[in-house]
Amino acid sequence: MKRSLITTHVLALTFALARPAAADLFISEVVDGTLPGGQPKWVELTNSGSSAVILPGFSLGVMNNGATSMGSAAHVLSGSLQPGASYVIAFETDNGPGTSQFFGVYGQDPDDYSSDQINGDDTVLLYLGAASGDGTNATLLDAYGLIGVDGTGTSWEYTDSYSARCGSVANAGSFTTLDWDIPGQGALLFGCGGDDTCEAANLVAMTSPWSHPGCVPVQTGSLYCTGDQATCPCANDNDGSSGPAGCANSASTGGASLTATGSSSLSTADLSLQCSSGASLQPGVFFQGDNAIQSGSGAPFGAGLRCAGGAAVRLEVVTSGTFGSSSTQVNVGLKGGASPGDTKRYQLWYLDNDPTAPCGGGFNLSNGLEISWSV
Repeated sequence: MKRSLITTHVLALTFALARPAAADLFISEVVDGTLPGGQPKWVELTNSGSSAVILPGFSLGVMNNGATSMGSAAHVLSGSLQPGASYVIAFETDNGPGTSQFFGVYGQDPDDYSSDQINGDDTVLLYLGAASGDGTNATLLDAYGLIGVDGTGTSWEYTDSYSARCGSVANAGSFTTLDWDIPGQGALLFGCGGDDTCEAANLVAMTSPWSHPGCVPVQTGSLYCTGDQATCPCANDNDGSSGPAGCANSASTGGASLTATGSSSLSTADLSLQCSSGASLQPGVFFQGDNAIQSGSGAPFGAGLRCAGGAAVRLEVVTSGTFGSSSTQVNVGLKGGASPGDTKRYQLWYLDNDPTAPCGGGFNLSNGLEISWSV
């Protein structure tokens, strides 16, 4: 009895000492690679605390395609993680030492492998305890994405891309994109035209396993004229599920969301306009205007709101992907004739001829985006 009592006390003390560190473990990066098989796919966890975290007390789960439960039990972690260090879990079946796609890109093996299936529209969940099912048998510590929401076409989608955590505090499931640098769908394909060597170089340049430097969320420009703050043409105001966006369309009640990544510096010339949650496989035009129409509230136009006007410049004709995403490839500042000190307004005008499209179909627009250009 005495020995059992001592053992019980030791175990309780060990758990008590490890438990405070739980809040210091968080998801710091998610990656959906573009090499054969969609590899490498991986998630990085980081310990922001001042003491080591004993990892077998935690598990990492995935809910696929908007599900509210995991297809299999969450993956229980192993080993320990020192203060300030990061731990990488790869989702790959060819996981012998030195043989994985992860190794081929980064030159070393990850810390762990999970057999779960993961893609850039799936929700990633970190638990205290060995979670299964809907995860209610464990404590949810952190989440990337929203439970019950398919990430396709959302502002947090990371298909053929990645997302990096800016902060260092677990969210207990209250996910917000404001805590992440999210370049958007297809970022790892940029400039490669399907060439694997180029895409591998993008992975090395854009992602950072075992390193969490932190960041400031990339939000270039100011959003305005959103379909949740103005009266859309046929009561098709968006429901906010895409974040700030235009009026609801056939693909999303959240509307088409226009944002920008890169710098507003004309000399840097790396700014890209990106739209998500537009109509699927439809042509559209990114355009620039000098003015914000009706003081930024916009005017009804098709099934959307015309937000940018005055000396309109057509920047680029695009066709959206299957999930309604599109982006510019041109030098936006140069094509629009912007000069240092200019403030320009931007939108995507796109066709939406699906029979379910609001207002009888035809066309719609994203929200407006205002950018002040510098040298």
